[in-house]
Amino acid sequence: MRRPFLRHALLTAIFAQLIGCAGQPANAPPPELAALPEMGTRMQRLTFDHQGQRHELIGVLRHDDGSLRLAMLSPQGQRLLTLVHDDHGARFLPDTSFDPPFSAEWLASRLAWSLWPSSALTRAFDRTDWSLVEDREERTIRYRSRTIAHIMGNAECRIIDDFEGDYRLYIAPLDDDANRTAASCPAD
Repeated sequence: MRRPFLRHALLTAIFAQLIGCAGQPANAPPPELAALPEMGTRMQRLTFDHQGQRHELIGVLRHDDGSLRLAMLSPQGQRLLTLVHDDHGARFLPDTSFDPPFSAEWLASRLAWSLWPSSALTRAFDRTDWSLVEDREERTIRYRSRTIAHIMGNAECRIIDDFEGDYRLYIAPLDDDANRTAASCPAD
């Protein structure tokens, strides 16, 4: 008598896991690297707000026709993390001095949503559950009908509200005063 009950309980647990996973977004499809115009090296102040805490980093971003690289440094200049995104995918270089709480694909997708032209994102999202809604200087990234992120601003200064990761990221020129970072970006 116990066997049918155990089998039923096991099947119920498996279906519950599958249904739970079905609602989670897969990694967003990346846009083509060539769709982002080449850029010189950019140094930017990155201010993360997460659960009432604020952390500041320096981001050094470079893109050419074959790859996108982001080095994240402490305010003192210590390299913490290097992301490389190229034809082989997104990955962290082994020189990482800390274990990030996110994957390389996750970080690469947030960069793509912020940097790539909307036409490249639309092509990448075609025939998937991902979509882009753009209005002037604002972008909303959705997975199915759920809003994943909202991006506001311009090339100089952006705010990324990542609802899935529960953080807000301010990106501003490095020479901005740290106390003005939030004020110098567009208001939400």
